[in-house]
Amino acid sequence: MKAPTFSVPLLLLACLLAIFLGWAGPARCAVTVTLSPTTVSNTYPGTISLSINGFTNSAETVVVQKFLDINGNGIIDSTDLLVQQFKLTVGKNSVIGGVTNYNIPGDLSSATNAISAKLNFQSVDFVQNIVGQFLFKVSSTSNDFMAFTNTFVVTNFPYAQGITGNVYSNGVSQTLPGSLVVLFPAPRPGNHGPGDPVGGTVANAVGDYTIKAPSGTYVPVAFRNGYLANYFSSPVVTVNNNVTVSTNLTLQAATNTISGAVVDAANTAAGIPGLLFPAQSKSGQLSACFTDTNGNFTAKVGSGNWSLGSYDRSLTVHGYVGYQSGTNVAAGSTGVIIAYPKATALFYGHVLDGSGNPLASVDIAGDDQNNGIYQCDASTDTNGYYVLAVLGGLGSGDPWQVGYGGNPGTSIYSSPLIDANGGTNISAGQAVNADITGLVATNYITGNVQYNGTNVVGEGVSANGTVNGFPGLSFYLNTVDTDANGNYSLSVASGSWSVSVNCQGGNDSLDSLLGSTNYICPGNTNVAINNANAVANFSVAKCNGAQIMTTSLPAGQVGNYYDNFLAGSTCNGNQIWSVNDPQDFPSSLNFGANGEISGFPDTATTYNFTVQLSDGNGNSTTQALSLTINAANSPLTITTSSLPDATNGFFYSQTLQASGGTPPYSWSIPNYSSSLPFDLNLATNGLISGTASTAVGTYYFDVIVTDAASNTQELDGLALNVDSPPLAPLIITNISLPNATVGGPYNVQLGAIGGQSPYNWSLALGSASPPSGLTLYSSGLISGTPTNSKVGSFKVEVNDQASDATNKVFSITVNPKPVLYALNWLTNQFRMLLTGASNQNYTVQSSPNLDLANWTSLYVTNNAVTNSFIILDSSATNTPRFYRIMVGP
Repeated sequence: MKAPTFSVPLLLLACLLAIFLGWAGPARCAVTVTLSPTTVSNTYPGTISLSINGFTNSAETVVVQKFLDINGNGIIDSTDLLVQQFKLTVGKNSVIGGVTNYNIPGDLSSATNAISAKLNFQSVDFVQNIVGQFLFKVSSTSNDFMAFTNTFVVTNFPYAQGITGNVYSNGVSQTLPGSLVVLFPAPRPGNHGPGDPVGGTVANAVGDYTIKAPSGTYVPVAFRNGYLANYFSSPVVTVNNNVTVSTNLTLQAATNTISGAVVDAANTAAGIPGLLFPAQSKSGQLSACFTDTNGNFTAKVGSGNWSLGSYDRSLTVHGYVGYQSGTNVAAGSTGVIIAYPKATALFYGHVLDGSGNPLASVDIAGDDQNNGIYQCDASTDTNGYYVLAVLGGLGSGDPWQVGYGGNPGTSIYSSPLIDANGGTNISAGQAVNADITGLVATNYITGNVQYNGTNVVGEGVSANGTVNGFPGLSFYLNTVDTDANGNYSLSVASGSWSVSVNCQGGNDSLDSLLGSTNYICPGNTNVAINNANAVANFSVAKCNGAQIMTTSLPAGQVGNYYDNFLAGSTCNGNQIWSVNDPQDFPSSLNFGANGEISGFPDTATTYNFTVQLSDGNGNSTTQALSLTINAANSPLTITTSSLPDATNGFFYSQTLQASGGTPPYSWSIPNYSSSLPFDLNLATNGLISGTASTAVGTYYFDVIVTDAASNTQELDGLALNVDSPPLAPLIITNISLPNATVGGPYNVQLGAIGGQSPYNWSLALGSASPPSGLTLYSSGLISGTPTNSKVGSFKVEVNDQASDATNKVFSITVNPKPVLYALNWLTNQFRMLLTGASNQNYTVQSSPNLDLANWTSLYVTNNAVTNSFIILDSSATNTPRFYRIMVGP
């Protein structure tokens, strides 16, 4: 490739002129810089080759700077943004533990007078994929050659749909040319800010922007130096196939600044350049800036406190590790220092599908689990390979976990084997392999989370499990949050899944939403998927303060050591035990505040006393207990003859009892016996505990007790009955029903949750019928073609399989059929009158003929006051025109 901006004769002339004037020796003119390819779409999956040839210095180091050419003039000027900067040295790469970290550009050439580097275009740093013109500037640190500037263009993949509009300042007072427009995914339920960006572009010289994207729901947000966006008030736009939606974006002028530098934690004099540096307020205001070539930044903000934190994905090219939390800084602060540690260890591996094919552009994330300080990201290349740089040597108590880090979607990913026991401790200088399998999920687990009968909004729900056909792999599903109705949906594949709600940690935990002392954390729900969907609802019980599970004590024996712990629970986790009537407790035994009863009993009798459990926060409960101390050498006997019932999904705890023999006792189930119901376990101290999750019915099993003298006693056919949990209340989920139009098709599905499905729908006894032409079917579908304009009210009833029922009154407004009339011809345009209903969307379309492909939208309206609109077709000619009205969108 020829040097940029010069033809060959001009480059030769420039070199000759430089030599003649004494600006440089011939060696400086021999260097060439080549980019390949120079134009790619924003979906390009490969790498960008950067070649620099003709060095005279075998240890040459160059600085590569990448600017976003905001005004598109091909010259690096003050309006352009430094979006990336790194150094390349002849023969140097970043290698840890024998593995090359290809996220950090390095020299792949064996030549001593050249550098050949691969730049990872589809990195997790979305800034590098913004649609626009970029300028690569290559400079010599030894002044060996004059700086080169090469143009690099990112085009928008030609999707058939997208979003277009203007970026305005302070309402619509002026347009803002050169603004960045970033496309975020649809908002997630719960207390979440923007997800990972999925695209970006630059507004043109008059503030217009257009970005093409796959069909879906997005939040477009504009950014510009000196202005603030607000994520919470940004438009939520649904893009359908072959439709470009027009949406204007508004920014507000910033009123304050925060300035400082982003530096190396080991050398605060070394700034980190070219980083996207966002700032966010609690009210959803967003600001973004980039660090300069020395790592300095100035963030334009509003008043109050702001959370600063590097977009850690842009740290990847530098080999630094980001933080899980931002730094809170007050507006107006100066000299703020944000220091990041250099990575010292690596995780690496392949991400493959079920057939062994590589999966490209998959976001892989890592974070330390116990201390929760650091996080980092990487992306797989076209061969499904990734390298994730982390901080080694955090200690055995703070392991790293690695896994899929992108937005929840329709694919699921396995947890690496290194995550099996809570993560992996990695030392500085170590590289650890962690392969991942990705599968397309074709089924769903859906459900509802309620607390004390009320829907819980924004509660985190996740799942882990195994997938049929992939033994030995564990899959973990990233957390999703419940919506405004307390509902959630997880994409899964056929297999066995354990679904859980988030009780502690984060904004979407029950601790945060309900208060840590107000609820009892529900157990996991096990779900089997076999090419079908499933439902897993959670009913969170209100915490009653303190609860004692131990209702009886194993017998002791005179002269033999006795040791038993009482079982209980409190809302805050604190357990403080005491004896209310110590005069009735055996004087030869000790009672600990941790609930331990221990010692050598000296008298054969039965003691009756009361124990108390307190949480230290004013909540307490008591339980009467009996402790029988047997005389020495009495026969070993199992005294438990029956067990109380267990309930699926509720914690169960019951201790088997024995007497005689020589305590302590050890309990077991022989290998020839049936097992306990699923998720219940028998401990050696005789405690049967766990959260049952199995088919309803009675389960029989054998137990053996062995005393300290190896005497045994067996009880055959001990029965445990497992019941179903109480059903959630039956609720109709529809809030209201949409309007209908006379003569137009109408199809609306009623929905319900709770009770026991399937459901049967009908009109409640004595209810009026739906509007004429509409029918309510037993499936809950209201369908038909309305014939009369009116507002029809009626009451529906839903019955479940447990004979529970509930009802609700609905209304359907049937609007009249819209009409176009009073058509008349004006100069070069048609004029007509549209009459319909107020507060109803109508789209008027025109066409020069009746070809379906030629209809174009002429007018779209929705007015809550009037039902009549004058419409002008300014593109009409005196040739025939056809018009039609569509109800919607």
